[in-house]
Amino acid sequence: MKAYKVAGCLAGLVAFISLSSCEEQGDVLQEAKARPVLTATVKAFTPLPIAFPGTVEAQISTQKAFRVPGQVLARNVNTGDIVRKGDILAVLDTKQLELGVRSAEAAVASAKSQVTNAEAVAERARLLSEEGFASPAQLDTATENLKAANAQLESANAQLEKAREQMGYATLVADYDGIVTAVNIEIGETANAGAPAITIARLDLRDAVVDVPEDVQALIKPGDTFSVATVLQPDKAVTGTVREIAPDADKLTHTVRVKISLGDPPENFRIGTTVTVSATETLSEPSMIVPSNAILLENAKAFVWKLDEETGTVSKVPVDGEDRGKGYYQIFNGVHAGDAVAIAGIHSLTDGQKVSRLESLDQ
Repeated sequence: MKAYKVAGCLAGLVAFISLSSCEEQGDVLQEAKARPVLTATVKAFTPLPIAFPGTVEAQISTQKAFRVPGQVLARNVNTGDIVRKGDILAVLDTKQLELGVRSAEAAVASAKSQVTNAEAVAERARLLSEEGFASPAQLDTATENLKAANAQLESANAQLEKAREQMGYATLVADYDGIVTAVNIEIGETANAGAPAITIARLDLRDAVVDVPEDVQALIKPGDTFSVATVLQPDKAVTGTVREIAPDADKLTHTVRVKISLGDPPENFRIGTTVTVSATETLSEPSMIVPSNAILLENAKAFVWKLDEETGTVSKVPVDGEDRGKGYYQIFNGVHAGDAVAIAGIHSLTDGQKVSRLESLDQ
């Protein structure tokens, strides 16, 4: 009887040990099934600095250049001068060009004479051929000579038109009302064809141009508004709208050039004036930044997979925000600074899924 009791106890002990072993193995397997997930840390966006320095520049600026080389005979403007459409800015010496026109005119006169002579020869050959005194070959030769003479006249006329056109290239004319912002020629020097001679800018359309840090620029998009004021009159500000953002940052300063349209601002916003550009309240709202690839879009709603460090699981959290471009997404609520969010495989995760954090990337 005792033997049976001992055997029963031994069997129970073996079963208990086996069960414990299975539970431990299950825990190990469960740990092994934790999915590796690449994450990024949510960062708080520091509101834009109070102000950025910048300068007023023309939206439209044109570098005028002579299309023919020559000696500068006259320059009628200096830097800062106001010009009107059609005003003559500078003129080259046209003696050589005038000789070219005369030569082309002589070539046209000669070609016309040749055409007249060829027409007479062709007509005489036609009459002689009808009477049987000229062979068909002679008639063909006279006809071909007439065609050649007409072609020569057409070429001479084209050369004359080109020579006269080049005469016009010796004069620089303002294409619109504006201001002279640069002068690169002096009277008496030889100007090269195509080299910038005089630069004029339109006065009615102006920009405030600022260079902002890369992380701040990521939160600026075309259409955002800024307050712009001159340094000497900070109380007389105008509202500007972002119209252009440079695609790349400066390699040395790591800043991005932003152009803010001022439309047709007051007179004190002259080209070259130093201004202060201030962010509006809408750009200074407290918010968070995450990489764009952390955002899961479902039914026009945005979510992120937030990692719970204690349980090692992820949960899908709705967020409010907007894509700011250049790989950044701005979040106004839903997560906090320091939270870890998944940035890879977000379409295949599930609520409560066990994950293991591979690494944390700073955006």
